[in-house]
Amino acid sequence: MQVESPQLTFPTPFCCNCGALECAGEIQDTRVSRFFGIYRTETVFRLSVPICAACRKTTRRPPAGFFVRMAVLLAAVATWCLALYLLGTSVTLPQWFASYQYTIAAVLGVLTALAFYRLRRPKPPKTSFYQPVRIRQANVRFAGVMGGPGQVVYLKLAFTNPEYLNAFLDANREAVRAGHLGIVQA
Repeated sequence: MQVESPQLTFPTPFCCNCGALECAGEIQDTRVSRFFGIYRTETVFRLSVPICAACRKTTRRPPAGFFVRMAVLLAAVATWCLALYLLGTSVTLPQWFASYQYTIAAVLGVLTALAFYRLRRPKPPKTSFYQPVRIRQANVRFAGVMGGPGQVVYLKLAFTNPEYLNAFLDANREAVRAGHLGIVQA
């Protein structure tokens, strides 16, 4: 479901990720997912954030949540289990290695997942490899029972760049004072 974003002022003097001065407004689709048992709802906010050409790809990368990180870990462990199993069928492995084959695969899988996310860290001056503006909390009120138009009652934004957080706070101070907007460091 797509909801109209509230009237927020995103200052454009510098990039919200790296702080570069040559930037332009870019639409960032920011999703908020809620889980109700096995049912999931997703709300999409379209935020116009100032971003430079070098950071433009980050607006299309949502940060990995718990379930995505667990899926990456599970895929890495399963890949190592399969690789070690195939290795064991093609060559004769030492007895100790065959005994601890799945433990070794689990340790290698954890190390692979850690290395994967380590490579996805931002390289300075970037503050995030993922979306630099994130939604921590959204309270949306819907007019209709079947998901009619929505109105944002409260929005809590998180910023990876502390300088941009301060500029955004200065530009949207009235919304913060009124209690419609919360701002935190990501």
